[in-house]
Amino acid sequence: MPFQITIEPLTIESFKPYGDVIQLEGNKNVIIANQGTAKRVNHVAKLENLRSGPSPALQSAKPNMCIFSSAPRPTTGGLFQVKLLERHPYSSQVFMPIHEQGVTTSPDLPSYLVIVAENGSDDLPDLRTIRAFAATSTQGINYKANSWHSPMVTIGRRVDFVVLVWENGVKLQDCEEAPITPVLIDLKPLFKNLPESKI
Repeated sequence: MPFQITIEPLTIESFKPYGDVIQLEGNKNVIIANQGTAKRVNHVAKLENLRSGPSPALQSAKPNMCIFSSAPRPTTGGLFQVKLLERHPYSSQVFMPIHEQGVTTSPDLPSYLVIVAENGSDDLPDLRTIRAFAATSTQGINYKANSWHSPMVTIGRRVDFVVLVWENGVKLQDCEEAPITPVLIDLKPLFKNLPESKI
């Protein structure tokens, strides 16, 4: 039977073990730019390409800026079930929301899930460490290289993201997947008016 965890708010501090939260609020190094008409925050994410030079085992990788248009995932009784995690062993990966379908409510309400776990001694996800965060449409994320995470999960509506990742076309170097024992995530504390469907 799947075990269950509870959704947490996504914050800069809580996500540090897995990467960076890309947002204006909460950053301390804000500077004023464009003749006083803009705020700028430098170095909001640590971008990593661990295949930058020639290697006998690794082909060099190039940056790929792409768009993901992520359809909403099914939930039942306020629960989402995750069955697979993935990692990018040699690259960080940025997701920045650019459009949320049919939004008529506050941008500070949760929009998508960020599900992560630490690496275990067997080089697979350690499910004792799995966590799930609720991100808003004003927050982007940057996964560290080799950080286990779920494929993108949006709830209730389609969300489009700009994504930046370094790739070379070699499947296991670009992305490694790991099926896991199913984990249920209780979304009810932060997601309201969830649509109902079968898991």
